[in-house]
Amino acid sequence: LLLLASLKFASRDAFGMGIEYEAGRPGWNDALNGLVGMVGSGMPETYELDYMLRYIKSVLDKYNRPVILPVELSELINQITMALDVLAENEGDGVLNEAVSEQVNITLVPSALFDYWDTVATAREYYREQTRVIFSGMTKEWPAAEISVILSRWISEVERGIERAMIIGYHVGDNSTGSSGLTPTYFSYNITKWERTGNRNEEGHALVLPLEMEVKRTPLFLEGPARMMKTATKEKVRKIYNNVKESDLRDEELKMYKISASLKGQSYDMGRVTVFPAGWLENESIWVHLSYKFYLELIRKGLYKEFYEELTSGGMFPFMNPSVYGRSPMECTSFIASSAFTDPSKQGRGYLPRLSGTTAEFLSMWALMMIGPEPFYVNQTTNMLHMQLVPAVPLWFFQGDDTSAKIKKTLTISFNLFSSINVTYHNSLGTDLFGISPNRYEVGLRDGSILRINGSVLPTDIAVSIRQVVLINTIDAYF
Repeated sequence: LLLLASLKFASRDAFGMGIEYEAGRPGWNDALNGLVGMVGSGMPETYELDYMLRYIKSVLDKYNRPVILPVELSELINQITMALDVLAENEGDGVLNEAVSEQVNITLVPSALFDYWDTVATAREYYREQTRVIFSGMTKEWPAAEISVILSRWISEVERGIERAMIIGYHVGDNSTGSSGLTPTYFSYNITKWERTGNRNEEGHALVLPLEMEVKRTPLFLEGPARMMKTATKEKVRKIYNNVKESDLRDEELKMYKISASLKGQSYDMGRVTVFPAGWLENESIWVHLSYKFYLELIRKGLYKEFYEELTSGGMFPFMNPSVYGRSPMECTSFIASSAFTDPSKQGRGYLPRLSGTTAEFLSMWALMMIGPEPFYVNQTTNMLHMQLVPAVPLWFFQGDDTSAKIKKTLTISFNLFSSINVTYHNSLGTDLFGISPNRYEVGLRDGSILRINGSVLPTDIAVSIRQVVLINTIDAYF
């Protein structure tokens, strides 16, 4: 993971914002296939890098074990450190802060940031050339504390890059871009000054060295905010959600979220996405697995009210209108033609059925709804395994709609855990169960006996048996 994080950190763009798409593909969205040729970069990968760096640092700080790295990677890390030292002496963020305060567009890469980018990119390419076939086999041992300090510095630099992205992606008075406080998703760069090397590539084109470059902004895409939510606090996620809802990413007629705002006027160099009609495929349609990532972060961060509002308004398959969707709501599709599509009869219809990303995101949402974020965990005091169910289900999920059941307070809902253990929640509170643990359990064994446990946590022996599945028949949780 440290090797991956190091290479990603060394692949940040000239403004230190997005991760460069220099491997030929712009992440999963291959319809933006031209972006890589525009010196393109993406913020989604930056948010994932931020998440990964924090995880690696937490593990190093927890276990405090030395890290053994190939000497080639160690040299790259040293080169990055030296480049950061030089950057710290010649930092160029002052002009960015001044620009946003005066609502001035800043596009030209400051010389300090350009020099850092050039130095680190050169070091990265040297590392790749050294390891193109094989590592030398020589290693260096790094103390955990030293790597932790380096990672802290990298995290700070990534955060500063994110701040720059929010400034540079800011378009005054244009709701389809960053003016509403939303993160950009993609950037491209234009080389404005260069010098010839005297060499040519295989096609005979002259090779040059860049000396100066400027950044180009793109319209809003949903993936940037969705990935940013993964690394944000609950209140920040709420703000991002509200900003997205008020932006051009929202399809108000369908009550869904589009993959992008309007791409009208964008260069064809961006890729085949620009030749699709608006509302179709990766051009301003409802790209289902991506909108599901957006919904997933709502429930993951505890925004239950907002999550269930989206669920029931028609944004997720179980609550879609089949006559509009054009197929069973049990069947996932790649995309839904949005209201931007010119043919009204196609708007809201799903196309290209598949069982991939959407299914995975929905299963993640279901697990958070019915089971909780961490059902099995190790007690930090006893170092023993325990189990705790912490569902996030609204009152209207529960059975017992008849009056007598409500009077007796026997509202229940059931599901199968690990496909074979029937779990029933008994809601005597008569309220939403959002992030609430049971006050007692009854665990039914296969031999017919019942174990009764008071409290919100199942002890080690029962937790282990539940993980092994074969001995457990039912679990009744009482709230």
